[in-house]
This record gives sequence, structure tokens and C-alpha cells, in this order.
Amino acid sequence: MNESLELKLSALIASIIGGAYIAYSIYTRPDGGSDLGHALGIIGTVLMLMTEFFYSARKRISWLGWTGPLRWWLSVHIFTGLVGPFMVLLHTAFRFNGEAGWTMLLTALVVGSGFLGRYLYTAIPRSLAGAEATADELTTSADKIQSSLASVAAKRSAAVQTLIDADAQRKRRQRGDLMLVLLRAWDEWLYTRNLHNQVHNLERIEKRKLSDIESLLTRRRNLERQIRSMEAARRMLSVWHIAHVPMGMALFGSAAIHVVATMYFNAGLWRWLW
Repeated sequence: MNESLELKLSALIASIIGGAYIAYSIYTRPDGGSDLGHALGIIGTVLMLMTEFFYSARKRISWLGWTGPLRWWLSVHIFTGLVGPFMVLLHTAFRFNGEAGWTMLLTALVVGSGFLGRYLYTAIPRSLAGAEATADELTTSADKIQSSLASVAAKRSAAVQTLIDADAQRKRRQRGDLMLVLLRAWDEWLYTRNLHNQVHNLERIEKRKLSDIESLLTRRRNLERQIRSMEAARRMLSVWHIAHVPMGMALFGSAAIHVVATMYFNAGLWRWLW
């Protein structure tokens, strides 16, 4: 899967399910104890259990390597971790009373934490195979781009040379671990906007396209950022993991209590199952 395919697919499936739910609610008042409510709750809970189990098993059990790359399983983890809670939300019929409400609150916290974890995960550079890249590998890639820039710039005007030199000497923002990682999208947007404006102005003077220069400068800057933020992202991901796992355990404990209580008080679940 590509970088955001799991998010797009989750949004598509959730939209289809949500549209069907809205159509259903026009004719019948939704209720968590109805056949549809039970179906949504059971399927959503199964997807959430898959979220918790399959990715963790693939990550920790080495002989499961034949099932596919870890990055693919992370995408499945994100997909089931979004669609499952959405179905559980529909199961509640948007009534958050008692223990069920507490379970839904934990679900929202775990999903929100999952989005943060994904953002931190994408801050760590990786190879095409999905393995974490090393600082030496990133430095080697940056050196190759620098060589390409020198080769291309030698054939261009002094104004282009000045642009390349100025980019290399630009002032780097000094940020702590938290801001360095969490504000990376903002920093990337500012850099690409400013660089594009400079290149566009120079193109009007040079009367020729400089897209190759812009692409190389952007790639060099991204590698520099990755080298600077890699260790910070790893440290933050470790801290995040310490918080995320207990929240997930609390969520499934609360969900188990809800399921057992539903069965015990004979809310129709046995009838639906059998």
C-alpha cells in the first residue's frame, strides 16, 4: 500500500456504511439492541480485535514473515482500527449512557492516539522494503543528490548557481524533539512554497524550466530534515507506545464488560447469534 491508501480506503468504506446507515435511519429508528445494531457492534468489535492482534503478531513473531511486509500489515492495522470503531459508533446509535459511553470514549482516545502514532511512524525514514533507514544511508543519499546538483548547476547560469548556494546556506530552524517532529508538515509546506516562488521568479528571467533544480533541492532538504529528526521521532514513538498499549487494553476490557453485560441481561444478543 502507498503512504495514505489505507486512510482513503477507510474513508470510502466508512462513507458507504454511513450512507447505508443514514438511509436505514430514515425508515427505522436506529437502536443498538436491534438486529442491525448487534451486527454493527459484533463486526466492529471483531475488526478492533484484528487491529490489536494481527499487526502485533506479525511484528513480534519472526516466522510470520511469509505473510507479507510489516508496512502492509500496518496499513491493515490502520484500516481495521478506523472502520471497526466507526461501526461500533453506529452500533451505539449515538447514545453514550453508562458503561457503553465509557467504552466509546476509550475508543475515541485509542483512535486519536493511533493517528498520532501513524504520524510519528511516517517521520522515521524507511527503505522500499519497509525497514528503518540508517543515518549513514540517508547521508549517502544526500551526497548523491549533492553531486547531481553540482553536475546540473555547472551547466546553468550564475543566477541558478546563486539559488543553489543560498539554499544550502539557509538558516535551519532550531526546534526541540516535539516541535521538530510534529511541525514537520508545516515546515515542509513553508519550504516548498518559498522555493517554488523563487524558482518561478527565476524561470521568468531565465526563460526556461527549472523543475529539475527544484526537485533536487526539495529532495536534499527532505533528507536533511530526516537526518535531523530521525532520532527524535524514534524517542517520541517509544513514549507514545507506552501510553497507547495500556489505553488499548483498557478499551478491550471495557468492551468485554459491555458484551458480557449485554448477554447477561438478555438484550437480544443470543437470539441474534443463534
